Amino acid sequence: MKKYILFFVLLMVTSVSSAEIIKVEKRGIADDQIKCEWNNSDGVPCVTIYPRYTNNSNALGDKITPTLKISKSEIGKYNLIDLPKVLNYVQGLDVTQSGPTGQQGSLFLRGTNSNHTLVLLNGIPINDYSTPTGAHDIGQDFMFNVVQIDVYKGSSGAHWGADAVGGAINFRTTVDYDERLKLSGNGNDQTISGNYYTRLNDFDISVSAGQHKSENVSALSGADEKDGTDNKTIGVNVSKWYDLLHWRTSWFARNTFTDIDGHSVAIQDGKWADNTFYALQTGLDYKNSSLTFHTHEYDRDYDDSHYDSLNYTIRGTQQYKNFGFGFDYKHNESYGKSQWSENTGYGHNLGYFYNLSYNIFSYHHRFDEEHETYKLGFLKELDDGLSISGSTSTSYKDKTQYTAIEYGESQELTLTKNNFATTIFKNDIGDLNTDGIEFSYGQKDFKIFASHLNSKNKDTVQLRRPNWSLGFMHNHDFDNNFSLTTNYKYKGKHLDIHNSNWSTISMPETHLLDLNIGYNYHGIEFGISLLNVLDENYESPHGFSQEGRKFTLGFNKSF
Repeated sequence: MKKYILFFVLLMVTSVSSAEIIKVEKRGIADDQIKCEWNNSDGVPCVTIYPRYTNNSNALGDKITPTLKISKSEIGKYNLIDLPKVLNYVQGLDVTQSGPTGQQGSLFLRGTNSNHTLVLLNGIPINDYSTPTGAHDIGQDFMFNVVQIDVYKGSSGAHWGADAVGGAINFRTTVDYDERLKLSGNGNDQTISGNYYTRLNDFDISVSAGQHKSENVSALSGADEKDGTDNKTIGVNVSKWYDLLHWRTSWFARNTFTDIDGHSVAIQDGKWADNTFYALQTGLDYKNSSLTFHTHEYDRDYDDSHYDSLNYTIRGTQQYKNFGFGFDYKHNESYGKSQWSENTGYGHNLGYFYNLSYNIFSYHHRFDEEHETYKLGFLKELDDGLSISGSTSTSYKDKTQYTAIEYGESQELTLTKNNFATTIFKNDIGDLNTDGIEFSYGQKDFKIFASHLNSKNKDTVQLRRPNWSLGFMHNHDFDNNFSLTTNYKYKGKHLDIHNSNWSTISMPETHLLDLNIGYNYHGIEFGISLLNVLDENYESPHGFSQEGRKFTLGFNKSF
């Protein structure tokens, strides 16, 4: 950690004296960001359009803000269909998937474990507690109904409660006002999606749906049976304004059927997973207060086992300029049955939380039934687009059928110079200790990022967490009709477990390059993509193959 602090001090000195990279009038506000207040005079509220890149400031003001926002426009522009591909381009986050699209996926945020990141739907936790560790399988999630993804790095228990010891990821699904009707398709992987928006008796209604089918390679390395995936996703969002009172309802459903393989070529055939997820939210907003009721259910079937879980959550918040408070009540039920065992679980929690801010400081505190967590942050604006921010926070991971309670704490310090940001961080979760440094630079159609990570458990280097990673995303419009998008991700050497003898092995570095050419012809946007241009033959994790070079052709049309 000392070398990072030294480097950070040197960087501050050089940054203050260096010329401005990009001149912006206000720090953290990109040129393409549009901000406005709610205005219901025309029946449709003015909404905030977030920039495709937001400075990596974890400074909090009067509420906890995400470290990074990924907008709908960015997801579409960079041809990102499923969640693992989207999160693959988040600095400090390593994604592994046991085979191609649709297979089991795990994420490691800043070197923490895969069950240390809480997954949210519109601010409500949706982790599946019928799984052994309570982790969320990101391999099942596709982007057909998501308008924005918020990424929270570091301990976030003071706001979200249990299980956000490494951070949190929030999916936003709201009424989409952008297009009355939009259709998209991809012929190679049989992908089609659409969005429809209408206004009926002062109700704003949008329906988003999509289907993805693919069968390209075997999940198990060395096997010859191709493993297919069939995902269907649908979302319905309804909104109505009564002057200053806003009623909203969101229904979300997803089913992913996937062929899976065991750990041996001899048992590669006949195994499958059928994962279904339902969620319903309804709530009221009045000025700076909100009340939300949420329920979700998982139903997971395999060729030899069955698991399901049910959750109910009610959450209320009230925010003033410099002070806010709220509560949430969560009730979980889970059931699992396999050829070896059968178990049932129940859990509930009532939590209270508040936040306050003064001058450059902000403080958050949360009381759960058996735990307390806090987050103290600061943000100091300096001259010439320079700012410094930092935080210290605590969190806890609730016990599951296979894991005990874990306690964690995080510290981070960020220097931001216009659109360039540097962060040093440290996480301690039980015997797991991580520290590292992150760099990022971004503007409207370009961003580049890099990170260095140390992740150890009792001085043992952790698996599937490379020391170095970097990447960039670039979109260039040659004229009104022609564009080129480039995505690149480097993942350094790391350790893994051999899938046959359980020995520790070294995994090679990977270079993943994707190109997408867009062409607008009479209002129809055609896309030609070349994925894995370098034809990397890689595994993630060991023993499970990924797709090689692939050519796709797609389109989208707005009406």
